[in-house]
Amino acid sequence: MKNAIGVTPEHNAHVRSSEVCGSCHVVHLPVLQRDKVVGHVYEQTTYAEWAFSDYRTGKTPDGDLPGGRGARAQSCQDCHMPNRAADGTPLQSKIAGIQEYGIFPQAEHTLAAKDIDLEQRTGFARHTLVGLNLFLTKMAQQFPDVLGIRGEDPMITKMSVDRRETTAQAILDQAKKRTADVKVAADTQGGVLTARVTVVNKTGHKFPSGVGFRRAFLEVRVLDAQGALLWASGCTNEAGVIVDENGKAIDGELWRDRNCAPLPAVRHQPHYQTIDRQDQAQIYEELVAAPAEVAPVCGSRAVPAGPLTTSFLSQCAKAKDNRILPHGFLPLSGRTAIAAALGAGETLAIEAGPREVRDDPDYESGGADTLDYRVPLAGLAGKPATVAATLYYQATPPYYLQDRFCTAKSTDAARLYFTARHLDLDGTDAQNWKLKVADTVSVAVP
Repeated sequence: MKNAIGVTPEHNAHVRSSEVCGSCHVVHLPVLQRDKVVGHVYEQTTYAEWAFSDYRTGKTPDGDLPGGRGARAQSCQDCHMPNRAADGTPLQSKIAGIQEYGIFPQAEHTLAAKDIDLEQRTGFARHTLVGLNLFLTKMAQQFPDVLGIRGEDPMITKMSVDRRETTAQAILDQAKKRTADVKVAADTQGGVLTARVTVVNKTGHKFPSGVGFRRAFLEVRVLDAQGALLWASGCTNEAGVIVDENGKAIDGELWRDRNCAPLPAVRHQPHYQTIDRQDQAQIYEELVAAPAEVAPVCGSRAVPAGPLTTSFLSQCAKAKDNRILPHGFLPLSGRTAIAAALGAGETLAIEAGPREVRDDPDYESGGADTLDYRVPLAGLAGKPATVAATLYYQATPPYYLQDRFCTAKSTDAARLYFTARHLDLDGTDAQNWKLKVADTVSVAVP
């Protein structure tokens, strides 16, 4: 860099710490109503969620390992900028090579090859930095011109790797290896089939995290010996809308009618400990409400009185937050102490904690959530043979897209409408607007 652009790089360990990620991933925003600020809330607290978990302290159920760094200790970079291959082998690369003879065209007045050709070395981290937004990546692959994305690097033309395809593969790797696991156990007693499903969070923060409209949900299916569907919770149509046994959208999936008029009294799916109907689904999500029309009071302890919203600047209060906590999530007293050390107050500790989750001890302990699906055998059209459970993820749920299309009036909204309407997801890992997280788990019905 010194010879090419006159800049001498300097090492700073801060760029390898999770704190550098916290500068963007703790977002404190004003709440606006008719252009007036009526409060402030935390729009996202991903870094704080990590700081409140075993992924910072390294603790395991048996306590710290020698030296105080336990098995779970990982930085943000360990997951989002990995420096090892899947088998644990350290990655090697020629770091920061910009003028090598073997890669770039030769130029006059350059240094000799021995001075600028680099040796491969370890310490290289992939700059993947991906979450699970495969849907946006598919839009970038199919509509690069509409989104203004350049397909080739003018410096190396066809020698370059397709960054959109590389990103898509990194997202799939992240979903399958480092996001969540699903476990299922089935039993029949008293004429009722009970399937106990556990979702284990493998991330160092809440799952899902980041912007509030990300969500994950469970699809649980009861099948006969021939694979025919007898009962299901969490199935979707081709638009990613969760539907019941009659193909009707369940409560909370849509906030408006076909003419964009708000639906009256929209009810969202609560956090379930037991599901016994096909119009119920376990959805892990954060939902926020806009300020009330009269005497709005916004903040971490406010009771949401306004309608649900997807606007970043209208998040008066949380209506629901049952996103799965990371392992070792601290109680409020511990979170408050860390928040104070980070230079924030009790509000950050409260906002990063669970909301609207009542009397669910396995959820509160962090790292996983377990619930029961109870299916009366007498109501089935056949004999159940297997129970299959799948965890899906949606970066842009149907209600979010509907809210954008109905309320946003801009060229960006028109561009989103065009790409979403014409996006072809058939045969891809995002078919039906949902991304599978880990593999489907099937167990036999005893």
